[in-house]
Amino acid sequence: MNSCSSCGHPFGDEVQYFCPECGQEVPDSQLNAGSADYGAGEGDYGYNDDSAWQEPPPPSPLARLEELLAKVSVPVLGVAGQMGAVFRGVLDDPRLRSHLPGGSLTLLGLGLVGLGLLLSVIPAVPGLGWGVLVVLPWAALVAVNEWRIISQPEAQEPGMPPVRPLPPSLASLPRDTRHPGIAQTFALLICTYAVLMLGLGPISLVWLLAGGVLGYEQGWRYFADRDEETDGAEGSFGPRLHRWVVAGVVVCTFSLLFPWTRGTLQVPGLSGGDMPLSTYTLFTLLLLACSAVRHRGLSAFHPLLLILAAIWLTMWFVLNMSAYAFGPWFFLPGLLAVDAAIVRHLTLLMRGGGENAEQQEPAPDVDLQG
Repeated sequence: MNSCSSCGHPFGDEVQYFCPECGQEVPDSQLNAGSADYGAGEGDYGYNDDSAWQEPPPPSPLARLEELLAKVSVPVLGVAGQMGAVFRGVLDDPRLRSHLPGGSLTLLGLGLVGLGLLLSVIPAVPGLGWGVLVVLPWAALVAVNEWRIISQPEAQEPGMPPVRPLPPSLASLPRDTRHPGIAQTFALLICTYAVLMLGLGPISLVWLLAGGVLGYEQGWRYFADRDEETDGAEGSFGPRLHRWVVAGVVVCTFSLLFPWTRGTLQVPGLSGGDMPLSTYTLFTLLLLACSAVRHRGLSAFHPLLLILAAIWLTMWFVLNMSAYAFGPWFFLPGLLAVDAAIVRHLTLLMRGGGENAEQQEPAPDVDLQG
């Protein structure tokens, strides 16, 4: 409380320049003291608290990479969507489907596979080698299953000739042979061969068409009945790992088209697709990517299968690594992204973060129901 230095009249907390009792001028020292006391209470209102004005912490490196990946994927998905729309318009053209038995694109894709195998008999045209022993019986089983589907009465489309039912000998096959995953994994295998045969001449175009047709038809069936409740389920307790899986698979796939061995002026280096067991490696990568996109994560696979997939991909890379070729160095970032996504998923499961995912996502098993 301030007071007059001459008469002692109290001022209270008010600022007075002249004493109202005796009229004496109040010294500047008392004015400064009063103003200091007047401002001393500002702390009670938290004006000097700088914590409220602090900037939020910077995002983590993983969040920055996630944002960068999202920005990069937008134009890429836009271009891919435009190309896919053109391709889909051709395959869904009624004029094309009217010439196919039951309007089935799967049978068209199988015919292209047969044409590719027939052309591979020519010595100058590369073939599948021992892979023919796998492709032929697998294609026959897919054809039987597709025939069974399009010959059902509810599958008959108006304006098209009816498809005859299966012979009794084929209709009595075991129930396990009718699983839709048989056709879907076969389409994935043909897509694998189509990628590995790029640049091998006209036959590569046949395999590319076969992979595109089968991939479109079976991929539509695989993704059409995706459970919308599982979308973003893994993102509820961790990052969206399917983005990293897809990005890693894309990088690894492109790397297989580059040289993996040191070449000379006379003999060029072998590409990644020419390396031993490259078919199994690319098939594993595509299977991981397709399942991760459908389920928005890796929960469709049993943890043991994920561990085996990571070990296989890493061991294949180490055994075929060459420091003098560009392909392995291009493959390495994609491999690290896929392995990191698998490790991250398994870590979340071990910490208990996967309990919520198990309630929202399908049971941990290889889901090929389509």
